[in-house]
Amino acid sequence: MAGFIVAWDFGTSSVKAVVCTTEGEVVGSAVAGYELYHPQPGWAEQNPKEWWEAVSKSTREAVEAAKVKVKDVEAVSISAQMAGLVPVDRNGEPLRPAIIWLDSRADEQAKRLAGNILSMLLTFVRITGGAPGPKDVISKIAWLEENEPQVFEKAYKFLDAKDYLIFRLTGKYYTSWDCASVTWMFDSRKGRMRWSESICGKAGIPLEKLCEPVPSPTIVGELTAEAAKDLGLKEGTPVVCGCGDITAATVGSGAVREKQVHAYIGTSSWVVAPVRDRKLSIRYYIGSLCSADPTKYILVGEQECSGVCYRWLRDNLGYKYMVEAEKEGVDTYRIMDRVAAEAEPGSKRLIFTPWMYGERSPLNDHTVRGGFVNLSLTHGEAHVLRAILEGVAYHMRWILEGVQKLIGRVSSINLIGGGAQSELWCQIIADVAGVRVRQMKDPLEAGSRGAALTASVALGYYKSFDELEKVVPVRKEFEPNPENRGIYDELYQNFKRVYKKLKKMYKELNREIK
Repeated sequence: MAGFIVAWDFGTSSVKAVVCTTEGEVVGSAVAGYELYHPQPGWAEQNPKEWWEAVSKSTREAVEAAKVKVKDVEAVSISAQMAGLVPVDRNGEPLRPAIIWLDSRADEQAKRLAGNILSMLLTFVRITGGAPGPKDVISKIAWLEENEPQVFEKAYKFLDAKDYLIFRLTGKYYTSWDCASVTWMFDSRKGRMRWSESICGKAGIPLEKLCEPVPSPTIVGELTAEAAKDLGLKEGTPVVCGCGDITAATVGSGAVREKQVHAYIGTSSWVVAPVRDRKLSIRYYIGSLCSADPTKYILVGEQECSGVCYRWLRDNLGYKYMVEAEKEGVDTYRIMDRVAAEAEPGSKRLIFTPWMYGERSPLNDHTVRGGFVNLSLTHGEAHVLRAILEGVAYHMRWILEGVQKLIGRVSSINLIGGGAQSELWCQIIADVAGVRVRQMKDPLEAGSRGAALTASVALGYYKSFDELEKVVPVRKEFEPNPENRGIYDELYQNFKRVYKKLKKMYKELNREIK
């Protein structure tokens, strides 16, 4: 009988544990949540111990749902949120709450590290393939040293979310190349793949406080007796290092070869393209990260808020949609999509800007905020709902524009994440971006599927990541409707103008947000 892999997709609000075949087919899953805390404006923290409790609970439930024997679990692997900071002591105990990827408190530190001196900025670009912003790990460590020096000094290791889970699983300190590269302290040039003594030295970060970096398909240890007991798995089960969420999703999307592109719509969004050599666009704030595939990099453009905008409307103004969904026994978003579909393409020229928590690519501006532009008394609920979907699509096109300047024109996008379940959203993205959208099968499972397939590579089931292109099936394809191109081209240009016209106002209104 073929073996199984337990993989975790570790997100911002919950962890999904899945039991997969070695081909990435999910046979059982379970979800457990944890809290997100905002102790100050611009701050975002979580409790690492709540992470572990959720991992333990979801794993037991997933294995039970899959009805597999723990002896048949060949390995475990992780996909996790990136760009977080968990300082731990010598016993691996967290010294403070985790500062997660959403946190923008380190704006001043980021500016001092790379923003004010051209030579230092060029050093970052040359060595790491990018430059730090206020939400990146190097900036957060600098903030910690300045504001909580006792924690900085006592810290034995600075961990990311996945690094913390690896420690809880194995008792060892490892990180993957991709997670290391997003710290902007990692020398990701070919043949290097190590922490940069130059950058860490100038930033005042001791190398011994960082984890050992290894390729994603590396077996980094085995489940300890304590971890096995918590998870309900077998002691000694191999632990694969795994990947950050973006790189795992790249594998799970099936867009693993050069010049293939995938996009994700969840709480946040991104556009990713595998490349053989590092590339960079300072104009579009697109950088290169190491890939789960040790032979490649990935171009990444990130959007802070996408699906969460639709959720915000549901939670604050969508009670009647929830009631209707309960009556029909369907998801609330399907009701919202049905209403949104009543509006014409372009939403009667109503523009929504989805910048509700600052923005990365291509703006790199943590003060920018969302809103509706050109709202009038002639607009109804359908226009408002559709405008949100279109606003996310406009921003995705903006990022894709930057990606295509680096790799050339692309003809299709593999779409994954919760947003990919919406056929309306798939069609809107195809129309706005002017490319074929391939809705991947089981789009919510891309991260965990990618982590599981990375483990399959580690175990020798596949010789290379390129083989995985044919493993991930496509559910449906959406072609651009040429009739909608004119209105969307016009609104896209105005979407970009909104930021250019209002960015000074955003900085003034939100000047106290760090």
